[in-house]
Order: sequence, then structure tokens, then C-alpha cells
Amino acid sequence: MKKAIIFAAHGSKNRAASSALGNILKMAKELYPEVLIQSAFTSGHVLKQLKKQGQALPSLKQTLEKLSDKGISHVVIQSLHVIPGTEFTNISRLIKRVDRGEIKLNKAVLGNPLLTNKQEIEEVSDLMLNLLKERNPDNEALILVAHGSKYSDSGNRLYDQLKTSLESKDKNAYLGRLNNEDDIIKIRKQIQDSGIKKAFLIPLLFGAGNHAKKDIDGNHEKSWKNIVAQKGIETVTIAKGLGEYDIFAKRWMDNLQKAIKELDS
Repeated sequence: MKKAIIFAAHGSKNRAASSALGNILKMAKELYPEVLIQSAFTSGHVLKQLKKQGQALPSLKQTLEKLSDKGISHVVIQSLHVIPGTEFTNISRLIKRVDRGEIKLNKAVLGNPLLTNKQEIEEVSDLMLNLLKERNPDNEALILVAHGSKYSDSGNRLYDQLKTSLESKDKNAYLGRLNNEDDIIKIRKQIQDSGIKKAFLIPLLFGAGNHAKKDIDGNHEKSWKNIVAQKGIETVTIAKGLGEYDIFAKRWMDNLQKAIKELDS
């Protein structure tokens, strides 16, 4: 049996996002020094943009086919997504193509994303609320900024459950989605109504790519930072992806270890 691990991330055109992926890859290489470890981006848009910039990276399917050509027989694809959304579903379809013999591998197993069930939601909400030691939860707001999913109802339900969990534990904590423009306006009004004058924004994203740098922390008037600041609320953006924090990276690594056990069974 010749094994390989592929870390499947949304991807980014912004090099700053590579810090999160680098952290995970380092952990994996230390834990599995004898296993071939690679990464692949799952966003078709990101791959197209990188190609325009002169970086033609293989898709996840092409990466699997290249591993097959190298004589790899067993592969774990470890999702680095936050929820099982559209891109996770697409990876699942590739796994089925392996099962049907359309991609020449003996076996492929998919490792879970960060959030899949109630227990994980409760644990992650606790970690998020304790992430910033400098924040005073009594008089400073916390805004978690998720990407959101246009086509995955199950994924959006997980966001809703995380939002409920956070807000039940901390009256000044909020969760919003970038793909829902009304979210930040509603959150800003809630902060205004509470009388709080300072808010921290944290990306609920694996890596701090363009969404973190532009949509959340950008200098333009429609960035989440500036939308909140327009009402006189001091804003502080923590421009780090979840994968840069060991406490979250280790949770993806736990999912990888479970997937490898399944691969070996």
C-alpha cells in the first residue's frame, strides 16, 4: 500500500493565506514523515485567477490522477473547510469516482471539515470566545465573520447553530456571513443599541486571504471594518486564519487521523 495525504483548501490568490496551510502541512509532515503529503485548491475561481497570474496549479482531480500515475494506491483527502458546503460536496463526488474505478486508486477517504455536528459547534464556540485575551466581553463586541454558503442548506444550518451557541454564551458576540450583505448591518445596529464602543472582528475562515484582507479589513467603505466604524465604533481586525492557530489546526489534524484509520481498515 502506497499512501498519500492531500489537504484540500478553498485556496486564495493572496499569499498571506499560505500561513494557515503551511502550519497544517508542518504538523502533518511531523506526524507522518513517511507519507507523501500534498495540497490542492478546491475553488475553481481561485484556480482560474491564479492561472491568469501565471500560476497554473492542478485541480484536486488532476492531483489525484498524478498520484495514481506515481503508483499511489490509497489517499486521504483532508478537507480544510469550515463547514461541509458546496466544495466539500464536490470532493465527495470525486471520492465516489474513485469508488467506481473512474480514478485509478484502490481507495480514497475524505476527512471532515471543522464543523459537522452539535458537539463540535459547542467546542468551537468555546474556543472562539476564549481566543482573544485582550477583549473584555462585558464592554467589547466580538464579530465572527464566516464566508457563508450559497448552495448548501446543511452548511448554513451549521452556521446558524454556531451563531446560536455563541450568542447564548456571550451577549456581545455575533456571527455574520460575507455572502449575506444584511448581516453586518444588523450586527452593527445590535452593537449600537448595546452602547458598546469597541468591536473585534475575527475571520471564521481557514486562511486569511482576500476575504480577510479586503472584505473584512479593507480600506474601502464597504469592508466590514469600516461599515462598523462608520457609526463611531472602534474596530480591531484580527487578520489571521483559523488554520494559523494551533488549537484549530489540531482539530483538522484530529479529523485527518480518523480518516487515515479508515483508510487503513
